[in-house]
Amino acid sequence: MAQNKRQKAEAAGRWAERYACLMLTLKGYKILATRQKLATGELDIVCRKGGLVVIIEVKKRARLDDAKEAVSMQNWVRIGRAADLWLSRHGDLYNADRRYDLFAIAPSLTFCHIRDAWRPDFPLTHG
Repeated sequence: MAQNKRQKAEAAGRWAERYACLMLTLKGYKILATRQKLATGELDIVCRKGGLVVIIEVKKRARLDDAKEAVSMQNWVRIGRAADLWLSRHGDLYNADRRYDLFAIAPSLTFCHIRDAWRPDFPLTHG
């Protein structure tokens, strides 16, 4: 039973990430990678808009406000470290300006793209 609930949550998360990619593409972002699993953490979406690399965390919750509050500071730090590692493996992208956004989604397809949702303060990550 717990496995079934986890599988449903995983499927909902994958759907939310695909929806976010569609909306971001319509807004002029170029998707570079999705669902990147690294030793330091996981990146939902890595994209580019102009010269800016944007790391996007996607959260789907029953209420939009809950999705907006779903990423803890500890999670952002983990995402920042994962981004640093991923970008270090992709040449010119590492030195590009970067931003960390949150894409919050509710079941009604209501969404909120929060630009610059977090800024890292550890030395290896550009912000």
